[in-house]
Amino acid sequence: MKLFNKLSLLSAIALSQAFTAHVAIAQADDFPNKSVNYIIPFPPGGPTDVAGRVMAEALGKELKQTVVVENKSGASGSIGMNQLIRSKGDGYTIASLAAPSLTAPFILAQAPYDLKTDIKPIGLAYITPLVIVVNPKTHPEIKDMKSLIEAAKQNKEGLNYTTSGVGSTAHLAVEMIRKELNIDMTHIPFRGSAPGVTALLGGEVAFMYSDLVAVLTQIKAGNLRPIAVNTDQRIEELPDTPTLKEENIQAAKASSWGGLVAPKDTPDSTIQVLSNALKVVLENEDVKSRLKAVGAYPNYSDPKTMQETIAHDSAIWSSVIKENNLRQTN
Repeated sequence: MKLFNKLSLLSAIALSQAFTAHVAIAQADDFPNKSVNYIIPFPPGGPTDVAGRVMAEALGKELKQTVVVENKSGASGSIGMNQLIRSKGDGYTIASLAAPSLTAPFILAQAPYDLKTDIKPIGLAYITPLVIVVNPKTHPEIKDMKSLIEAAKQNKEGLNYTTSGVGSTAHLAVEMIRKELNIDMTHIPFRGSAPGVTALLGGEVAFMYSDLVAVLTQIKAGNLRPIAVNTDQRIEELPDTPTLKEENIQAAKASSWGGLVAPKDTPDSTIQVLSNALKVVLENEDVKSRLKAVGAYPNYSDPKTMQETIAHDSAIWSSVIKENNLRQTN
């Protein structure tokens, strides 16, 4: 009788495990069966927001569900990223990961999260060149890197510049350039690229180092003048703009990229569904055209490659932040 009861118990456990596994598979097969919340940790109108909304619309069509965009900006993207981290890991909450969120753990006084353990990558989505732009109306004398450097040297306090925020790839890159050229520059940060562009157009700062996606429209309109890009070769959209390499500036050839992430406990099967959808979306000619039109170049990489990229870039930027004493103290 005891043997029978023991066997019955084991059978019940086995049946329970099989049922649980069946339910998990069914849930994975059924994903998604409702709308997906897409957190963009930056203000509306910025580069991550513009590219993110293009992808959100396309992902919605591919997943056959509505993808709802929610801007949650502040603290170098860490407010939105923390909202993602606290969300249920069921695939129904995803977020954009871009440079400021990547560097936040190293530049903020208190590390808000650890990207090695707190999130799961879905995939890299695009890369975007960085470009130095000036306002030709307020600084007509700055037409290239040589005249920008000369203007900085003539100004006793150096030149004011802006980027998408403290700890952004652009901010760290300018610090590397400043150090290489031994010139003074003062960073005037804003909460995202869009207000930085507004400040540049209003003459509040002398120049901006920005993701191309944030300034391309103003460049095409003639409101901003591009003077250098960080790519190895000149880019199609700005064929007359030299590279930093052409200007004999070796520092700051850093790439800026964007990708998608999910909460850490999201099932691998769900991550794969989302990653496959992202890959398909980025192969769509209309999506590629719309992203390139705003300066974001589709460049899909799978979750494993994205995790390796996060680790690689984190090591580089944490070193730059430490060497230049850029970590906040409070």
